[in-house]
Amino acid sequence: MKKYDYYRPSASSLGRKKKIRKKPSLSFFKSIAFFFVFIGLCFAAYVGVSKAYQVFSSSRLSHWQPSAVVIDGVDGVLLKQIQTETNDLLNKEFSVSKAVSLQSRLSKKYPQLRQISVKRGLLSGKLKITAKRRKPVAKFLLPDKSIRFIDQDSTVYSDPNPDPLSTVPYVELAGMVPDNLGEEFVDLVESSLKLKDQLDFAFLHFDPGKDTVRMHMPDGCVINFGPAKKLRQKARRAAQIEKIAKEGYPHPHELDFTYFDDGKVFLRQTAH
Repeated sequence: MKKYDYYRPSASSLGRKKKIRKKPSLSFFKSIAFFFVFIGLCFAAYVGVSKAYQVFSSSRLSHWQPSAVVIDGVDGVLLKQIQTETNDLLNKEFSVSKAVSLQSRLSKKYPQLRQISVKRGLLSGKLKITAKRRKPVAKFLLPDKSIRFIDQDSTVYSDPNPDPLSTVPYVELAGMVPDNLGEEFVDLVESSLKLKDQLDFAFLHFDPGKDTVRMHMPDGCVINFGPAKKLRQKARRAAQIEKIAKEGYPHPHELDFTYFDDGKVFLRQTAH
């Protein structure tokens, strides 16, 4: 009978080797230290470059001189006038306060322009002036034969060199020219232009003192809009009435909107 030695180690256990945990080498710590030193140097370089750029920028801004002037948004005579005014700015120190002063001066001298901006190019060396030309919706003819325009923002302004291709309706004015007209008046003009088939007027009469508006037609008909309010709504109603009146009502006649708030519009024949 064979005897078995139950305490004899098996072949698999003999093949295993006891694992020994190695201690980190010195080169590993050197790599970590080098990494942090590298990060520190990069950060220091970034801070140094940023401060140097700030100093450089401050120096350039305080002693900045335009080498060229670029003007966008205007053309023709107006462009030449602004170019003439800015030619003496080249190669001379041009500070922020001078930019603000130039912007204010251009706004006062050229009321036909809006959104005027004056900016300095730090690296390009260019002084950039941008502006937009106002678009008139109507114009006033004054007793001295001078003309004032009204733009879409209801601003009244002068323009010595208006666009010759732009057709703008006339407004006859009673009294002094206001600096600004209400939005209602601009609404009336724009609405009338959209309803040109029914409201092809010759001119408008506006009384700022009484705040009343009258529309004169080429055939002698008159539309008295009364108080300068609800003018867009009145213009639409006038267009509807005039479309019917053209077919069977004698001319010339007058539409009276004085009592429009009470729901009444009077149509009466006027003398020839």
